[in-house]
Amino acid sequence: MLTIAPPAGGYEAFAPFYDAFTKASDYEAWTEHALKLGGRYGLRGTRLLDLACGTGKSFLPFRARGYEVTACDLSPAMLAQASRKAPDARLVEADIRALQPLGAFDLVTCFDDSLNHLLTEEDLSCALASIAAHLSPTGLALFDLNTLLAYRTTFALDNVSTDDGTVFLWRGESTADAPPGCHAAAQIDVFARRENGLYERIATRHLQSHHPPHRVTGLMGRAGLDCLGVHGVLHDGSHVAHVDESAHLKVMYVARLARGGDPQ
Repeated sequence: MLTIAPPAGGYEAFAPFYDAFTKASDYEAWTEHALKLGGRYGLRGTRLLDLACGTGKSFLPFRARGYEVTACDLSPAMLAQASRKAPDARLVEADIRALQPLGAFDLVTCFDDSLNHLLTEEDLSCALASIAAHLSPTGLALFDLNTLLAYRTTFALDNVSTDDGTVFLWRGESTADAPPGCHAAAQIDVFARRENGLYERIATRHLQSHHPPHRVTGLMGRAGLDCLGVHGVLHDGSHVAHVDESAHLKVMYVARLARGGDPQ
């Protein structure tokens, strides 16, 4: 049975602060490396479906490069932020585990470890089937997932950052010896300064699951996808031909629609 989480989890309250919290992420470089990787696997065409698009930071660099964008997210508040940046984009409020037909696309993306928010293999399988259902016969899928290293480091540490008077407190709830397949959580407290000089605290909690690469590739096959490549992601967003879960924080998967069959 599909496990439907509360609408967008903590992202409804976090949406107004998401861009400031992720300001250090270089989406331009990420896009350049993603397109370079896709080109190695024969990417062509400019119809893009961006899943779990958030505030639009993941698809805006593609639009700037001429892509015709359709994007979806489960959070209305995150989509509202995206709409302000791209008012003419086709934005759809949708759960990627049960995605309505939106067309056939040359490229389907799902970035920012969005798929790690799916806590069961059943949910991940449903999302992968949605990807397969929206690929054109020659289309490519590019999506990333966190490695075990992310849950043993980023999700096991505390961190404080600021942006223009707003304070972000990240509190990781994982451990340095988190096992493969673990569930992990992080609490993000936002302290936002108001006009009266006082601060408002907005507390959100974000749950994720580690999905080992060998399990992901197995689920891809059952969802109707041919896995073309599994790449480690370096800190600058570039890719290497192997994955080391003790050295890389993310894995990038490349897939196409399975030949001679439809998604199961």
